[in-house]
Amino acid sequence: MKRYEQTDHTADIGLRIFGSSLEDLFANAGYALCDSLVDLSTVTAEIRETFSLTSACREELLVEWLADLLFAFETEQMIYRHFKITALDENSLCAEVTGQVFDSCRHTVKNSIKAVTYHNVKISETNGIWQAEVVLDI
Repeated sequence: MKRYEQTDHTADIGLRIFGSSLEDLFANAGYALCDSLVDLSTVTAEIRETFSLTSACREELLVEWLADLLFAFETEQMIYRHFKITALDENSLCAEVTGQVFDSCRHTVKNSIKAVTYHNVKISETNGIWQAEVVLDI
């Protein structure tokens, strides 16, 4: 199963993310965001960090998770490649991520992403396959 695909969206980037479990879906969402930012084939696992967050519902949790990853890239220049969801329920998420500090000599920026939006965000499960849709403002 593929992790994600980009979908057509006027002036923005639409992502359709897939997973065999809800944890897998959120891990693949992190990968999709970071892969939309930078060519992840050039990113190594030098630094391990932990993210913990809570939100009102799953969809909000997904947007906040991706927004936290984007914030780390924008403020700390951290780009992540590996995502392990260690705890997840309807309202909270804990994750271990690994990556490295962005280096313009080594890493290629793919897109300048301004924000993760709530526009048409949704999470669904059909026949054991989880799917999410989210829009990135560029």
